[in-house]
Amino acid sequence: MSGPESAADRLAEAAPVGLVLVDAGCRILHLNARAEMLFGRSRRKLAGVLLAECGPAGAAAAALALRAMAEEREVFAHDLTLEGEEGAMRLAVDAAPEGEGACIVLRPWPDTTSVSRGDAAASAAAGFGRMLAHELKNPLAGARGAAQLIAAGADDETRELAGLIMTETDRARRIAERWCSIGDIAPQAFEPVNLHALVREAVRSAAAGAGGAVRWVERFDPSLPDALADRDLVLQAVLNLLVNAAEALEPSGGGEVEVITRYRQPRPGAPAPEARLEIAVSDNGPGVPEALREAVFNPFVTGKPAGEGLGLALTARIAELHGGGVAFDSRPGRTVFRLYVREAGSHAP
Repeated sequence: MSGPESAADRLAEAAPVGLVLVDAGCRILHLNARAEMLFGRSRRKLAGVLLAECGPAGAAAAALALRAMAEEREVFAHDLTLEGEEGAMRLAVDAAPEGEGACIVLRPWPDTTSVSRGDAAASAAAGFGRMLAHELKNPLAGARGAAQLIAAGADDETRELAGLIMTETDRARRIAERWCSIGDIAPQAFEPVNLHALVREAVRSAAAGAGGAVRWVERFDPSLPDALADRDLVLQAVLNLLVNAAEALEPSGGGEVEVITRYRQPRPGAPAPEARLEIAVSDNGPGVPEALREAVFNPFVTGKPAGEGLGLALTARIAELHGGGVAFDSRPGRTVFRLYVREAGSHAP
């Protein structure tokens, strides 16, 4: 590849990611300056070289490019940890068929331009519940017992306060128990699941709880294949998203929750690129507060006065167990949460 001449060449040179074009044998045809830096060699020396011989990054990219060519589709691999001469580096690699060869994108990971995701929060949640339940069990029982003794022989005002203490300790115990289940959660054997039937069941349940103030809209892709999933867990994840959307609406009315199923084409940097089935839940509420956006999938993070901050963390954990992911976009008047799962016929995670 000589110096940049066309607008496309200039664009490739200016790209903040490594770009590589290979032939059917995975030999390098062209690459940009950022790829030169990544491989530590000039394009003159790399021309015609097997990509797999260009260090750990080249080997990972070559494997992905060969797969993209064999399957005739885009393939993604994110958060790859590669050991090089200068230590470990983390990369994301995307490959797509191009003519008889493939086009490859390499970039540092994590990608700061990607949408907020729940994968890290979900991983942190696993095991946290067991610790929490164990540490809180005895002090909560002691506090409730003391409150019962106070209530038995106190005046009305003190009994009322003691009752409040018992109510709050019971709520704390329930939170601990629910987090214990999140930490210990284990899916049943995965099987083909009709997402449309599952979503309709979740909508019926959410609508019953929300009353008649919310308008529910369903938009399904009739060609969507079955998901590979534990039906009960995915149903709970979808229900969490629907309930959150309904609760985010203004109480004055005019609220709408829309749920969409579709086959997904992941964009570079998106979470869970192998999970091609998407369930999107949107609402026309005020949006996720700016202060919560970076941690919305973390445990105990909530914008609701009476919320416990567990629903989205549980949803993220369920998505992770299915080899999928969660993401969201939010602005006033339009918030969308997306749940990604794998289709039947793919390998279980």
